[in-house]
Amino acid sequence: MHSSLKYLLTILHESMRNLFALVFSIILISCSNDDDSDNRSVSIQGEWNLVNVTGGFAGVNQDFEKGTIIWNFDESAMTVSVTNNNTITGVYDGLSSGSYDYSIVAPADVDELVVNDINLGTFTISSSSFTVTQQFRDGFEILFER
Repeated sequence: MHSSLKYLLTILHESMRNLFALVFSIILISCSNDDDSDNRSVSIQGEWNLVNVTGGFAGVNQDFEKGTIIWNFDESAMTVSVTNNNTITGVYDGLSSGSYDYSIVAPADVDELVVNDINLGTFTISSSSFTVTQQFRDGFEILFER
């Protein structure tokens, strides 16, 4: 009996070691370094037109003509210059005209745009547009286009 128990323990030990190696290999293979894929491969540098604001408690959906509200990002200085020529009163239109410091932070694997130490929300970008959304906390979604 003693040798049978020793044999079973040896088989069990080998099986556990093989299972551990298999699980470790799967975890290693499934991990990739593409978490920063699209959001960070496109530059925010340059001029962007604020073209739409949606959301908020009142359910705003306001379009703006290109050229009315312009945000010009300088990545090397980490500043954004805002030219806000909106004349529509009573609607959220982002920031007033001026120059602001900005950063893009990534808590919890989601990029967020911070301007003048104020977190404007989740940030997603493509080559021709980007959005900043606070809709997860009943805020606004702001759409910018080149």
